[in-house]
Amino acid sequence: MSAPAVERPAVDEGYARIRAGERAAVRGTAALIWVEGPGAAGFLQGLVSADVAGLATGAACPALFLDAKGRILVGMRVLRDGDDAFTLVVPDAAGDRLTALLERYHFSEDLEIIGPEPIEVVTLAGGAPAAGGPVVPGPVPGTVDVIADDADATIAASGAPEVPAEGLEMARVAAGVPRIGVDTGETTLVQEAGLEDVAVSFDKGCYLGQETVARLQFRGRANRRLRGVALPTPPPAVGGALLRGGREVGRLTSVAVTADLGAIGLAIVRREVLDGETVEIEGATARVVDLPFRGR
Repeated sequence: MSAPAVERPAVDEGYARIRAGERAAVRGTAALIWVEGPGAAGFLQGLVSADVAGLATGAACPALFLDAKGRILVGMRVLRDGDDAFTLVVPDAAGDRLTALLERYHFSEDLEIIGPEPIEVVTLAGGAPAAGGPVVPGPVPGTVDVIADDADATIAASGAPEVPAEGLEMARVAAGVPRIGVDTGETTLVQEAGLEDVAVSFDKGCYLGQETVARLQFRGRANRRLRGVALPTPPPAVGGALLRGGREVGRLTSVAVTADLGAIGLAIVRREVLDGETVEIEGATARVVDLPFRGR
């Protein structure tokens, strides 16, 4: 039996609360991977984009696993449980892939890689109290994710109204936050996704893919960049090509229809397309804008 449809007013209200920075709670799921042992910190520091060795116990940060050419493979949140113990929080669908990548680069380091294991998470917005489990950065600025053994208890302790996950997804698009594997592909670079200020340390030592990330940051620029697209209503489907002068300059990767912004989407668009410039998609006109969305 399929899950009952969520009523649109509840979705719109949830989106509005999250976007306004008001208290809200959203149920979700993720996968956990544990890396534990004396070699854990050095092992992860040499693989992921963030300075995980510099985390204090109990602290967490976003990070990326890149390939040797600097292309994004997996996004994660890294939580330091102790001197020699880390928890990696990844989307459900990425758990097996990240575990396989970690095992591929695990040679003689003294550590164990455990997981992936499915887990419930509760995303809290608006400064709602986080209780009931470890806390990592959330999917939208101003939110956190609680790794919850009991989602009901976590939501109750937060005192925040529970809102549908669809509202959080709409807020993600409005905030211009890319979802790895949705708004990025197998060839997407860090700067193309706009993640260099979010999930990368430029002060740490070498890590897998670091040369490409540093070269683009300090000696060049990416030819494409994640942008917002103000869309017609009803919006075109995800995957539609953005055309400028008959030439493809990007493809629509995420879409949301909001009360305050109208129909909006995300796309990685060629740099020569300026903010405010119009493009064609499926015979209709759309407008490319900077992120996050600020209004029509």
